[in-house]
Amino acid sequence: MRGPSSPVSRRRFLGTTISAAAGGLAATAIPRNAEAEQRLSPAPFDPATPPVDPDEAFWWEVRSQFNIKDGLTFMNNGTFGPPPRVVLDDHIRIQRELSEDPRNNYRSDELHENKAVFAEFFGAHAEDIAYMRSTTEGMNNFANGIDFREGDVVLMCTHEHPGGYGAYRSLEQHRGIEIHEIEIPILPESIDQVVDLYEKAITPRTRVIVVSHITFISGLLTPVKELSEMAHRHGLMISVDGAHPPGMMDLDFHDLGCDHYAAAGQKWLLAGTGTGLAYFSHDVQDRIHPLMGADGHEEDGVWVMHEDAERYEHCGQRNIPYTLGMKTAVEFQNKIGKANIEARVRQLSTQLKEGLQEIPGVRLQTPMDPKMSCGLTHFSIDGVPMDNVKQGIMDLGRIHIRTSSRGDVSGCRASTHFYNMPEEVDELLRCIRHIAEHPTDYV
Repeated sequence: MRGPSSPVSRRRFLGTTISAAAGGLAATAIPRNAEAEQRLSPAPFDPATPPVDPDEAFWWEVRSQFNIKDGLTFMNNGTFGPPPRVVLDDHIRIQRELSEDPRNNYRSDELHENKAVFAEFFGAHAEDIAYMRSTTEGMNNFANGIDFREGDVVLMCTHEHPGGYGAYRSLEQHRGIEIHEIEIPILPESIDQVVDLYEKAITPRTRVIVVSHITFISGLLTPVKELSEMAHRHGLMISVDGAHPPGMMDLDFHDLGCDHYAAAGQKWLLAGTGTGLAYFSHDVQDRIHPLMGADGHEEDGVWVMHEDAERYEHCGQRNIPYTLGMKTAVEFQNKIGKANIEARVRQLSTQLKEGLQEIPGVRLQTPMDPKMSCGLTHFSIDGVPMDNVKQGIMDLGRIHIRTSSRGDVSGCRASTHFYNMPEEVDELLRCIRHIAEHPTDYV
């Protein structure tokens, strides 16, 4: 294993093939890139400005900023994204500062100032952003803050993640609300079809629409902007489970028009475990009560809470080094460029999806249309259990993906982030093709 400051070994990476593990499965030779080899360095990543149309040498330089083990291809960023070294170094630096001088252990001023960075990154006002420890916490803050009445309806689809729908299941039991679930096709025909399915399910008792911006089960990119416009026409609020797009896509919360957006820090943003943010539109903050007793002050015998989204982030003691480190994670991505990141993610996921379509026996469960998908790709192999596919890919190519299932949908999910390389996608496709061609070996 490399030390914390050593770069990924491109030579070892290119030398890793699946031929031995697959018993003679031929691996295509990967051409060397002398420029990339020369530029690969453990030096800090600090371009003056984000490049225009970055080349592969640039992406190898980006890759060198991560401590992923040589010989391991990690494609489960949808569960956890490994922070780059600059973020890890910041965690250690801040923890050391707190240990050496623990007087200012809350670092409240820094936390408040950092919100301006997040506001610019996500297209929001700083006063509408609250720190969270996960997407789940962000979703629960919104759900439990609504004054629901018995019989009120929450509308969602059958592909929501437990972190998004769990709070409403609890409210269903204890407050008497109703959850109406609609079926969304795994491969919708169009954005309009998705919006129409939600709109037709609205009743006079519907209060809130809950939707994943990207579904964990199929990688469907849900049309949040169009759904927000439709929801507001009907006088409804819309809450977005945004576990995946932050750090994957170039987001603008104001343009999306949603009332609430819960964002993960530990996934595509690469900020580390226990980090996240939630956006609460100013227009709905007077209708959403804090989940936990909020900080504030007393005026004339009356307790007055914060007048902005800070009221939602009270949780006692949070992990200060990791929370402050989110700013470093955002700054790292700003150096690459948000548009460059989304373009790279789309390039790699398109490469994967197009390759999967060419393999007999493989079922692609993610839309090809770039308007309806981005960095998550879901697939299955006929006749092979999903757990066996996942393990087979690991055994053949040292490539880590994950399985996911809900209802009648099950399969494997690969996450392709900007630190992944086209050669790794090719290797994954070779592994999948081998399993699809020899299914009885994996049953």
